Amino acid sequence: MSDEDIVTVVREHCARILKVDPGRVTEDALLREDLEADSLDLAELHVALEDTWGPLPRETLADVRTVADVLAKARLLLSERA
Repeated sequence: MSDEDIVTVVREHCARILKVDPGRVTEDALLREDLEADSLDLAELHVALEDTWGPLPRETLADVRTVADVLAKARLLLSERA
């Protein structure tokens, strides 16, 4: 999966789950402050990413603050599986 594909998947899931315009889902957007995500939203994002890429460690999104953090975790996990 290309980096562009990873960005697209994360962006689409974030926009859908957080009910925000995809244009607001930028790499520097703060999940809680800018996109108004709560812990349930992050749990739903975790499940959506698992549906896309398979099982993820429970702590995968535990310390993410920005969309860039989510992307970094996704890139790392996918590179480990390659």
